Amino acid sequence: MTLLTKKTGRLLSGLTAAAALLTWMPVSGLTAAARTEQQLLGYYGDLDGDETVGISDAVLLRDDLVQPGSVQLPSCWNLADLHEDEVLDARDLTVLKRLMLEQKEPRPFYQITEVEEELIAPPVLAVNPTLGSVGTQKILMVSVDFPDCKNERDYSVEEIHRMVFASESGDQSRAYPLESITAYYERASYGRLHLTGDVYKYTAKYPLKTYSKDTDTLVDEVMAEMDAQISYTMYDGNEDRVLDTFLLSLPAAANPDMDYDSPWWPCSYEYGGNKRFDQIKAGNICMGAWPLDDRAGFNDTWVHELGHAMGIPDYYYYENPIGDGDGLPGEAGFAMMDEAMGDMTAFDKLMYGWYETSDVHVYEGGTQTYVLESSQKAPGCILIPRGDLNGYLSEYFILEYITDTGNNERGFSGSYVYDMFEGSGVRILHCDAEVCNGWWGPEFKWNNYGKYYDSSNLRQRILRLVDPDHGLFRKGSKIDCAAAGFQWYDDDGRLTVDPGVTVEISNIADGKCTVTVQEGSCGQVAETWPVSGQTGGQTGGWPWGGGGWW
Repeated sequence: MTLLTKKTGRLLSGLTAAAALLTWMPVSGLTAAARTEQQLLGYYGDLDGDETVGISDAVLLRDDLVQPGSVQLPSCWNLADLHEDEVLDARDLTVLKRLMLEQKEPRPFYQITEVEEELIAPPVLAVNPTLGSVGTQKILMVSVDFPDCKNERDYSVEEIHRMVFASESGDQSRAYPLESITAYYERASYGRLHLTGDVYKYTAKYPLKTYSKDTDTLVDEVMAEMDAQISYTMYDGNEDRVLDTFLLSLPAAANPDMDYDSPWWPCSYEYGGNKRFDQIKAGNICMGAWPLDDRAGFNDTWVHELGHAMGIPDYYYYENPIGDGDGLPGEAGFAMMDEAMGDMTAFDKLMYGWYETSDVHVYEGGTQTYVLESSQKAPGCILIPRGDLNGYLSEYFILEYITDTGNNERGFSGSYVYDMFEGSGVRILHCDAEVCNGWWGPEFKWNNYGKYYDSSNLRQRILRLVDPDHGLFRKGSKIDCAAAGFQWYDDDGRLTVDPGVTVEISNIADGKCTVTVQEGSCGQVAETWPVSGQTGGQTGGWPWGGGGWW
């Protein structure tokens, strides 16, 4: 990161000061490998270095505004730019005085630097995602109003940018851990994905219903009308002349009843047109209506949809739902790409390339003992393969130690805030990440709309939860072929094959979990097939074009 020197001047249209405060080193392409290290440089408003915001700080700032250079401000002058507009003026002093009155803990300011490292190349590249999952990725966001449908209030681009792309604020934010998209992904990726972007506003030419039958007409109009203001090449990180992703945020009033079948329910899909601007055409589109006043819900929506742009499908059932419809049910199943709550799973993190090779403990036989830290705090998982890993695009079990911290600290649903996990424990996921040539090109073979997927949900799935009724496995738990779902798939896609291993959660203490994996059969495979109350179902997903992810 480069720190600002004190200066004045206007910002470019559509940008905010927050974008300038975090100037990331550019990384082109999809396979950049880097992590970040943070250095605390001080606290916003603390100009005298005593780690509080008080009268002495206000006096320092006032004197500097009256006679610039007359007092010694911190070398990191950003601590005084409380209005976050890249200019020191009376507005910063006003914010500082407000902080004094509120007597809140001052917000930390970090210098963030990138450190080169050897990450696993993202296996998800096999399905050709348009948005990169490591390094610095910059996306374009446009907040769209319509003549007959507008946002609940007139948010400025600066306000929206702070809501979506601000750096991590910690649990001081009421919306934490969804205080911003950027902050969520920084934590989820262990600092290995730096998602930033620019925000613009646009009012469509025609009423909302004009665009409902072909949403690409809205995409074409926005890009054409904004062409003079926006250089689209800035959002083509891998230089393939396709926008990495294009996020169009619509007013909540476009879908006031939160209708899942509405064309304006948030989704991620592939642009179907062929128009180009700056020789760039749209690629992945994230579009939908959600209230800006619901900061946590708004960011949660786009975190989930951007997860699709990076190549991961939904885990919840599209048809013939079992139980509550979640593909990963129960307490252990909270996951961002399932019901859009909680952290990314270890499988997601592996696919996105957020692990180094040393972070993935691959079981190779015998008796092995591993120590895991919280997946919400440090990278690490245990992988039990069925055979050849094939670049992690195969069948295996993946184990992670889950805690109710970081991106798992709390969930949001409308006006409700609640805990998702009760304490900590181990989650075991059964993964089948085989890739095939599907309806629209390479895809995960066993995803919900895949060419070969069994829509009864009874056969292979890209991800299943082992022992879904049990919840997290805790100290003393032993898991073998007698546990529901702890089997390999047979040739008919049924869970009948003994994996020949036993897993024991040996200990959980001091923020770490000890897991022992050893060879051995339980003698009798659990009767986990068919699932109670479920019968048959056609094989094959959606044989028609389009292919949106909700």
